This record gives sequence, structure tokens and C-alpha cells, in this order.
Amino acid sequence: MKMYHKVILITLGLCGLVGLLAWLWLDYRTVILTFWHQAFDRQRLIDLLRNQGKHNALLFMAVIALGSAIPGMPIAAVAILAGVCFGRWPGFAINVAGIVIGNLLAIGILDRFPHKPQPGKLRALTDRLKAMRHPRVGLSIGYAVPMLPTLLVNYATMELRMSWWNTAGCILIGSLPVSFLYAFGGNELLFGNTKTAVAAIALVLLLLGLYRVIQRDQRRKGAPVEKATTEEN
Repeated sequence: MKMYHKVILITLGLCGLVGLLAWLWLDYRTVILTFWHQAFDRQRLIDLLRNQGKHNALLFMAVIALGSAIPGMPIAAVAILAGVCFGRWPGFAINVAGIVIGNLLAIGILDRFPHKPQPGKLRALTDRLKAMRHPRVGLSIGYAVPMLPTLLVNYATMELRMSWWNTAGCILIGSLPVSFLYAFGGNELLFGNTKTAVAAIALVLLLLGLYRVIQRDQRRKGAPVEKATTEEN
């Protein structure tokens, strides 16, 4: 992917994202202003948030999809708000759909404008995912761990040349735990449920531990980059 392609695509994505966020602000502005100028009433706030129209679910989904497609764009805040505004299971479904659509869009763009990550730690991560004995498991874990750059997981997915269904399946499986974390965490945050917050922290730690599976499930003892360095010496 040439630099001007990257600049144009990211600029278009950011413009679209800003436009969708502005649309959401206009839809929820009345709720925010009402809540700001009145005494706190949790039930009234819930009623106001969850009676804004079903079309907002599509807006949230579009924002999450665009955010997932743009490299380095955090979507956690919007994904948590989906749980706040729609509840646990509807928010979960919105997050899953947005993440899957966004990553499929990103992979399609990468395939249209081929480009490999530069050598270094980030490239090593992509090679590590490709070098697993069970690459589909590794890719699913890669999408599940929020701390891993999704762009690199998408590169690995593209370079493995899997079918569309297998690619969508890996993204779907990987999106389930983070979507659950964001949606249920947002819903319980609104209700002030501390037990669920503790469970959410435990889930984050579990996702961090899953990265160790990627490191252990290698086709070879050493990482691909390390092997290449040894052969050169």
C-alpha cells in the first residue's frame, strides 16, 4: 500500500467516523442535557437511553465497524456505551457485528492494496501467528486479545489466504469475549454492579493469558524471525 493510498483511506475513514459520532451526539443530546440539568435518577436515565430508537443500534454498529477498520483507533468507549444504551445482550450483538464487519472490511482493503509490515517486533508478531501449528486458533486468540494490534492480526489473516468463511469465523470467535466484556461491563456500570466489574477484570487477565498460547503453539521451537537471524549468521 503506497503512502497516498493509506492517507486517503484513513482520512475517509476518519471523516466517516466523525460524521457518525456527530449523528449519535445529535440523537442523544437531549438525554445528556436532561441528565445534566436534573437530579440523578438511575431508572429515568436508563429509560431515556433505551428509548431513543432502534436506528441508533445501526449507528453504533457502523461506528464500531469503522473504528475496527482504522488502524490504532480505540473502540472500547463506544463498545461500552453500546452496553449502556442498549443493555447486555443487544449491546453484545452490536459489538460482535461491528467488530466482524470492520475487520472484514480492513482485510478486504489490505488485500486490495498489498503491503507487509516493516521488520521488527510487530512483523515478528505477524510471523508468529502464521507459524502456529493451529493458525485458526492463533488468529481467533489474536482477535480476542484487545492488547494485540488488530492490524497485524489482519495482515496474518490475509497472508494465510483462508476462505472468506474461515476468516469470518476466526474474527467472530475472537470478537465474542471482548464484545461480552464491553457490553456487559457497560450495562453493569450503569447499574453500579461491582461484582460484574470484578468478573470483567478477571476476563481481561484471562485474555492476556491467552497470548501465551500463541507463543507456545509454534511449528518450530524458535520464532520465525529468530530462525532467520540464525541462518544469516
